[in-house]
Amino acid sequence: MFEFLFGNKKAKKTKILIVDDEPNIVQTLKDRLEMNEYAVLTAENGKEGLDTATAEKPDIILLDVIMPIMDGHEMLEALRKQPDCEDISVIMLTARSQTQDIARANACGIEDYIVKPFDLSELLEKIERLVEHKKAVLK
Repeated sequence: MFEFLFGNKKAKKTKILIVDDEPNIVQTLKDRLEMNEYAVLTAENGKEGLDTATAEKPDIILLDVIMPIMDGHEMLEALRKQPDCEDISVIMLTARSQTQDIARANACGIEDYIVKPFDLSELLEKIERLVEHKKAVLK
Protein backbone atom coordinates (compact mmCIF):
# COMPACT_ATOMS: atom_id res chain seq x y z
CA MET A 1 0.00 0.00 0.00
CA PHE A 2 2.79 2.44 0.89
CA GLU A 3 5.25 1.15 -1.69
CA PHE A 4 5.17 4.52 -3.45
CA LEU A 5 6.73 6.08 -0.32
CA PHE A 6 9.18 3.43 0.77
CA GLY A 7 9.87 1.44 -2.38
CA ASN A 8 9.10 -2.20 -2.86
CA LYS A 9 10.90 -3.91 0.02
CA LYS A 10 9.92 -7.29 -1.42
CA ALA A 11 11.90 -6.69 -4.61
CA LYS A 12 14.35 -9.52 -5.12
CA LYS A 13 18.01 -8.60 -4.91
CA THR A 14 20.19 -9.78 -7.75
CA LYS A 15 22.10 -12.82 -6.47
CA ILE A 16 25.73 -13.13 -7.53
CA LEU A 17 27.92 -16.19 -6.92
CA ILE A 18 31.69 -15.61 -6.80
CA VAL A 19 33.68 -18.77 -7.52
CA ASP A 20 37.38 -18.14 -6.92
CA ASP A 21 40.09 -19.67 -4.73
CA GLU A 22 41.87 -16.36 -4.02
CA PRO A 23 40.50 -15.07 -0.67
CA ASN A 24 41.59 -11.46 -1.28
CA ILE A 25 39.77 -11.26 -4.59
CA VAL A 26 36.68 -12.94 -3.16
CA GLN A 27 36.53 -10.56 -0.19
CA THR A 28 37.11 -7.45 -2.32
CA LEU A 29 34.40 -8.47 -4.78
CA LYS A 30 32.00 -9.48 -2.00
CA ASP A 31 32.44 -6.16 -0.19
CA ARG A 32 31.94 -4.03 -3.31
CA LEU A 33 28.98 -6.05 -4.57
CA GLU A 34 27.26 -5.90 -1.18
CA MET A 35 27.88 -2.13 -1.05
CA ASN A 36 26.00 -2.02 -4.37
CA GLU A 37 23.12 -3.98 -2.80
CA TYR A 38 23.70 -7.33 -4.47
CA ALA A 39 23.16 -10.56 -2.55
CA VAL A 40 26.50 -12.40 -2.65
CA LEU A 41 27.36 -16.09 -2.37
CA THR A 42 30.90 -17.48 -2.53
CA ALA A 43 32.61 -20.75 -3.36
CA GLU A 44 36.32 -21.69 -3.23
CA ASN A 45 36.44 -24.15 -6.15
CA GLY A 46 34.42 -25.36 -9.11
CA LYS A 47 32.83 -28.30 -7.27
CA GLU A 48 31.61 -26.08 -4.45
CA GLY A 49 30.55 -23.49 -7.03
CA LEU A 50 28.53 -26.04 -9.00
CA ASP A 51 26.82 -27.30 -5.84
CA THR A 52 26.01 -23.73 -4.75
CA ALA A 53 24.78 -22.72 -8.21
CA THR A 54 22.46 -25.70 -8.54
CA ALA A 55 21.06 -25.18 -5.02
CA GLU A 56 20.79 -21.38 -5.00
CA LYS A 57 20.21 -20.50 -8.69
CA PRO A 58 22.15 -17.20 -8.71
CA ASP A 59 21.42 -14.60 -11.37
CA ILE A 60 25.10 -14.14 -12.22
CA ILE A 61 28.27 -16.15 -11.59
CA LEU A 62 31.74 -14.58 -11.52
CA LEU A 63 33.92 -17.56 -12.34
CA ASP A 64 37.69 -18.05 -12.12
CA VAL A 65 39.33 -20.72 -14.30
CA ILE A 66 42.36 -21.88 -12.31
CA MET A 67 41.06 -23.54 -9.13
CA PRO A 68 41.58 -26.79 -7.24
CA ILE A 69 39.22 -29.81 -7.32
CA MET A 70 37.26 -28.62 -10.40
CA ASP A 71 38.43 -25.76 -12.60
CA GLY A 72 36.18 -23.06 -13.97
CA HIS A 73 35.81 -24.59 -17.43
CA GLU A 74 34.75 -27.93 -15.96
CA MET A 75 32.27 -26.20 -13.67
CA LEU A 76 30.83 -24.15 -16.53
CA GLU A 77 30.43 -27.21 -18.76
CA ALA A 78 28.72 -29.15 -15.93
CA LEU A 79 26.51 -26.16 -15.12
CA ARG A 80 25.28 -25.87 -18.69
CA LYS A 81 24.16 -29.52 -18.55
CA GLN A 82 21.81 -28.75 -15.64
CA PRO A 83 18.36 -27.95 -17.12
CA ASP A 84 17.48 -25.39 -14.48
CA CYS A 85 20.90 -23.66 -14.58
CA GLU A 86 21.53 -23.26 -18.29
CA ASP A 87 20.30 -19.64 -18.29
CA ILE A 88 22.48 -18.39 -15.43
CA SER A 89 24.69 -15.56 -16.70
CA VAL A 90 28.41 -16.23 -16.32
CA ILE A 91 31.28 -13.76 -16.42
CA MET A 92 34.68 -15.44 -16.50
CA LEU A 93 37.11 -13.53 -14.28
CA THR A 94 40.52 -15.10 -14.67
CA ALA A 95 44.23 -14.68 -15.27
CA ARG A 96 43.97 -17.04 -18.26
CA SER A 97 44.04 -15.03 -21.46
CA GLN A 98 44.89 -17.72 -24.01
CA THR A 99 42.68 -17.89 -27.09
CA GLN A 100 41.70 -21.51 -26.43
CA ASP A 101 40.49 -20.63 -22.90
CA ILE A 102 38.36 -17.79 -24.21
CA ALA A 103 36.98 -19.96 -27.02
CA ARG A 104 36.14 -22.80 -24.62
CA ALA A 105 34.26 -20.40 -22.32
CA ASN A 106 32.45 -18.74 -25.22
CA ALA A 107 31.33 -22.15 -26.48
CA CYS A 108 29.44 -22.56 -23.18
CA GLY A 109 27.58 -19.29 -23.61
CA ILE A 110 29.26 -16.85 -21.23
CA GLU A 111 28.29 -13.18 -21.03
CA ASP A 112 31.82 -11.81 -20.78
CA TYR A 113 35.47 -12.81 -20.30
CA ILE A 114 37.54 -10.49 -18.10
CA VAL A 115 41.27 -11.00 -17.58
CA LYS A 116 42.89 -10.36 -14.18
CA PRO A 117 44.05 -7.92 -13.04
CA PHE A 118 40.74 -6.19 -13.71
CA ASP A 119 39.23 -2.77 -13.11
CA LEU A 120 36.61 -3.15 -10.37
CA SER A 121 34.56 -0.18 -11.57
CA GLU A 122 34.46 -1.60 -15.09
CA LEU A 123 33.35 -4.99 -13.74
CA LEU A 124 30.56 -3.36 -11.73
CA GLU A 125 29.40 -1.47 -14.85
CA LYS A 126 29.30 -4.72 -16.83
CA ILE A 127 27.31 -6.42 -14.06
CA GLU A 128 24.83 -3.53 -13.94
CA ARG A 129 24.38 -3.59 -17.73
CA LEU A 130 23.80 -7.33 -17.56
CA VAL A 131 21.22 -6.92 -14.78
CA GLU A 132 19.41 -4.18 -16.70
CA HIS A 133 19.43 -6.30 -19.88
CA LYS A 134 17.95 -9.27 -18.01
CA LYS A 135 15.22 -7.05 -16.52
CA ALA A 136 14.37 -5.69 -19.97
CA VAL A 137 14.15 -9.18 -21.46
CA LEU A 138 11.86 -10.36 -18.68
CA LYS A 139 9.38 -7.50 -19.17
